[in-house]
Amino acid sequence: MSVQGDGSGDVESLDTTLACHADCSADYAEGASVKLIATAARGSVFDGWQGACEGTEACELTMDQARNVVAKFSLAANAAPTGTWFKGDTHVHDDHSDDGSAPRQLNKDKAKGNLSLADQIGQAGRTGLDFVPFTDHRTYDQHYDPLWESSSLLLIRGEEANGKPHAIALGGVDSVEQGAMHPDRAQFALVQQSVWDAHAQDAIWSVAHADDGETNADGSPNVNANVQGVNLVEVWNRSKSPDKQMDYAENRWNAGFRFGVAGASDNHFREYWGAPYLNSPGMPVTKVLAKGYNERGILEALRAGYTSLSINPTGPGVSMTTDLKGGGYTAMSGDEVFVPAGTTGHLRIGVQRAAGMDVLLFRMPGKSAGPMKTFKPTRDDETYTVDITAGSQPDWYRVEVRGINVPIPPAAPAMELKAAVSPIFVSPAPVEAKAEIAVPKEDSVPDGALRVAGARGDFAGFPDLVTADGVTHVVTEMHGDATSTVVYRRRDAKGAWSDAGQTLSGKGQARFPRVAVRGNDVWVAWEEDAVQVPHRPVINLRHSADGGATWASTDTVRALEGRAEHPDVAVAASGKPVLAWQEIRADQPFDIMVQEVGTDAQPRNLSRAGKSVDAGVLDDTRSPHYPASVLPNLTVAADGRVAVAWQDNRNDQDPLWTGAAAYGDGSNPDDWQVQVAVRDAAGAWKTPVSLGATDRADRHPDVIFGGNGDLVVAWESKEQEPAGKNIAVLAAVSGDGGATFSAPTVLAAEPTTMSQRPRLGVDKDGSVRAVWFDSRSADWRWRVMTAVYRKPAGWDTGTLLKGTGINTWPVTSGGVIAFASTRNATRLQRDPTQQVFLLSAK
Repeated sequence: MSVQGDGSGDVESLDTTLACHADCSADYAEGASVKLIATAARGSVFDGWQGACEGTEACELTMDQARNVVAKFSLAANAAPTGTWFKGDTHVHDDHSDDGSAPRQLNKDKAKGNLSLADQIGQAGRTGLDFVPFTDHRTYDQHYDPLWESSSLLLIRGEEANGKPHAIALGGVDSVEQGAMHPDRAQFALVQQSVWDAHAQDAIWSVAHADDGETNADGSPNVNANVQGVNLVEVWNRSKSPDKQMDYAENRWNAGFRFGVAGASDNHFREYWGAPYLNSPGMPVTKVLAKGYNERGILEALRAGYTSLSINPTGPGVSMTTDLKGGGYTAMSGDEVFVPAGTTGHLRIGVQRAAGMDVLLFRMPGKSAGPMKTFKPTRDDETYTVDITAGSQPDWYRVEVRGINVPIPPAAPAMELKAAVSPIFVSPAPVEAKAEIAVPKEDSVPDGALRVAGARGDFAGFPDLVTADGVTHVVTEMHGDATSTVVYRRRDAKGAWSDAGQTLSGKGQARFPRVAVRGNDVWVAWEEDAVQVPHRPVINLRHSADGGATWASTDTVRALEGRAEHPDVAVAASGKPVLAWQEIRADQPFDIMVQEVGTDAQPRNLSRAGKSVDAGVLDDTRSPHYPASVLPNLTVAADGRVAVAWQDNRNDQDPLWTGAAAYGDGSNPDDWQVQVAVRDAAGAWKTPVSLGATDRADRHPDVIFGGNGDLVVAWESKEQEPAGKNIAVLAAVSGDGGATFSAPTVLAAEPTTMSQRPRLGVDKDGSVRAVWFDSRSADWRWRVMTAVYRKPAGWDTGTLLKGTGINTWPVTSGGVIAFASTRNATRLQRDPTQQVFLLSAK
C-alpha cells in the first residue's frame, strides 16, 4: 500500500488489518477479500486509486496474488475564503456573574440585580449584533435560565473560565473547570489543561484582557503566557488597555505563537450602555467571516482567526488579504501562509468608513519597529496594495486603523484604536511556539486503538458505544465548517467494520448521540437544532431492524416551543426504546422527561415534583428561581427495571445564581446533587433518591445496572468553589433497586489531580466498569482512567491508560472503550485534529 501526492490522508481496510498514513503492507490468506477506504485530511482531496484499483470509491480486492495499490491525495486548490460577515461580541456578562451589575458591585453583592439575560440580549439587538455569548464568571448556569432565548440574534454558549488568568471559552458543553495547583508542575499547567479540556469539546479558547492575567507589572509576559493552543487573544477589551493587550499579542506572535484577535466589550453594567461611556455589547464589535449563520459556523470562523474588529458595529472597517499562496488573493487575516523564501506577492488592504484616519500596516516585530506603511484614506471605501517578499524566517503582517478619540472624562484628544484585524502569518513551514517554559514532552505508549471516526484536521467527539453479541456499535459527533452531524459505525464479531460510517442526522446542528441495542434492533437518539435563532433543538430517533445495516427514517420524539436536549436511550423489556432528556420552555425550569416510545402517549416529567419555582420580582433580576434538572442518563435491567440519573440544584438557596440581595455571596457552583429515579419491573416510578453532599457540587452522573442486578451510579464531586479545587469521581451502589445506596467511594483517588466525566458500562463477566478522563499523567495530558467494580471486593484501584494524545470523553461497554483523542495532531497549536478511537480494556 502506497500513499502518494502532495496532500495527506489515511487508508484503512475494513477488517482493520491495514491502517496507513504512509506506505505500509500486510499479509493475507490466499483468496481473502479486502476492502480499502480512503479518508482525506482537512485541506486535501482524495484523487483516487492506482494499481490494483481505480476510481474514488472503496477499493475491493481478492487476494489471489500479491496486490499493489496506490492512494493519491492532493492539496485542495487554493481558493479565497468565502462566507458571510456577522457582527458580534465575544465577552459579555449579566447577573449570573458574581459581579454582574453595578448595584451589586457597589454594595458587596447585597443589592438587587438589574442586568438580566433579556436586558443584554435586547441591548445587543439594538446595537445591531448578529450573535452574542454570555460569558459569566466560572459558571454555565446562565444557559439553564429560561431567559437564555432570542428570536433576533444567535446565542453562543460561553463562559469566562478559570480563577486566574481569566479566559473566554466559547462553544463548550459545560463549565471548563480549573483545579488546584499541582505541587510538582509549572503554574501554567492548570491553564494548559483547561485549554485542552475546552478543545476536547470543540470550544474556542480566548485569552481575556491579557494585560492583567498574562503579563507582569512591567508589561512583560508572565508564566501563563507559555500556554499553547490558544485560539484568540483579546487585543481590544474595552475595560482595559488595548495598547498593552496588543503589545502582549505581538510579543507572543514574535515567539511563534499563532492565534487571531478578538474584541470584547466585557460589559457588566447597563449604566454604561449610552453616552458618555458607550460601552454595551458590540463595543467593540468582532466581525467574523463564517460559512453559516449557526453556532458551529461562528465558532469555526473564530478558530480560524477570521475576525475584524471595530469600535462599534457601524464604525471603521478593515480587511487584509494576500496572493502569496497563488491563485489570486486566497489567504486572509488569520491565515498561515507557507511558501518558500523569496516568494513574492502582495497584501491588499481594504478600509471602509475611515476617511481622515490613519491606516497602519505593521510587520514583525510590530509596534516597536514602527509601521511598515501608513495610509490616510480620503473616501469611505479605499483599497491599498503593498508588495511583500517571503523570508526564510517566520513573519507576520497586521493592520489597524487609528483616529482621534473623545476622552472620558474630558481631556486632551489623542489617537485611539478604531479597527484592527488578525495577522497574516508567513513562513516556509508550520511554526512551533518558542515558549519560555515548554509543555512537557509526551509520555505515552502505543495502545493499538482503532480509528472510528474523524479525519486529520477535523473534529470528532462525544462518542457513545454498545457492544452486544460481540458486535460493536459506535456513534459520534462530527463537526465541519458550519455543520455538526451524527455518524454511526458497526464492527462485527470478527472485528471488521461494515462500512466507513453512516450519517444519521439531518441538516440541523446534531449533537450528543446515544445508541441502544437489543438483538438486531439498534436505536440512535440525538438532539438536532435546525433553527438556531431561536434555538429549538428537538429529540430525534432512528431505528435499524437489521443490526445497523439500513435505517428507517428519522422520528422526532420531542419538539416544543423551547429546547429539548441531551437525550439518552435504552431498550425497555418490551423491546421498545425508552428515552430520557432535559427540556425547558418559557417561564419554566429545565426538567427531566422520560418516555417509552410506542407505549407512553406522552413523556413523563420525573423532576418537577417538589420543585419550588418562583418568577421573582420585577425590580431584581436575581430574584427568579428556576431550579434546573439536567444531563440525564438512563439504564435498563434484565428484569425490566429502568433507572434515570441526573443533576439537580433544587436544594441550593439561590439556584442558578451566585448570591442574592438579602445575604450577598451565595454558592458557586450551586449545591448540585444527583437524583436517581427508578421504574420497577411492574412499571411504577419510585420517588427519586438524592445522592451527594450539601457542601459540594455533585454533577455529571451516569447510571448502570450491573450483571448481578445492582444499581451503580458514578458522578463528579468538588467543593463549592468556582476555581482552585480538584474534581473527584465518586460511585455508590444500591442492592435494593435504588431505594438506598452505599456511602460514596472515591474512584482511583488522587487528590492532586482532576477526574472528569465518568461513564459506566458492563463487562462481559457482568462486572461494572467506570471510565473517565484524568489529569494525573506526568506530561499533564488528559488520559483515560478506568476502574472495575466486582462484588464483594468492591472497586479496584484503577488504571491509567497511557495511549498517545490527549484522550477524553471515554465510554465503555462489554470491555471495550471508545474515546476522543488528539493523537494524530501534529502541533500543539492550530491543529484541531480530534478523532474517535476504539480500544479493548485490559
